[in-house]
Amino acid sequence: MTIAINEIQRVFRYNGVALPDVPGMTPREVRDLYSAQYPELISAEIEAGEVAGGVQEYTFRKAVGTKGCTSGEGSRLAALKADVEAEAKGATDVRGKLARALARPGSQQRGGAWGAFVLQSMRHRGERQAARVLPDSDMLAPLP
Repeated sequence: MTIAINEIQRVFRYNGVALPDVPGMTPREVRDLYSAQYPELISAEIEAGEVAGGVQEYTFRKAVGTKGCTSGEGSRLAALKADVEAEAKGATDVRGKLARALARPGSQQRGGAWGAFVLQSMRHRGERQAARVLPDSDMLAPLP
C-alpha cells in the first residue's frame, strides 16, 4: 500500500469575494493581511470548511453587534445628546464638556502639531508634487 500526499488548496472568501491564498501564512495572518483592504475583517471570525476535492474553503464572517455597546447605551446616548443640545443653545456654563476637552494640554498640543504639519505640507507642495507627505507617529492621537 502506498501513501499519496496531496497538497490542499486553500480558498478564502469574504462577502462573496474569493481572496487569493498567501502561502506560508496561517488563516489568521491572511485575515490580518486582507484587513488593510477590508477594515471590517479586523474583528472577523474565521470559519474553516471541510476539505472537498483537495480544496478547503475558509470564510471570513463579520462580527455581529455594535462596538462598545452596553446595556445602558441608550440612556448614556440620550444623556450625551441632551448635554450637546444644551451646550449648543448656550444653556450650560461657559466651560461646557467640549470646551473643557479642547482646553486640555494634550488636545492643544496635538492640534498645534497638526496645524504645523498642514502648514509644512502646503509650503512644500509645489516642490514635491509626486511625493506624499505623511505625519510622524508623534502627531497621531493615542488610542483610547
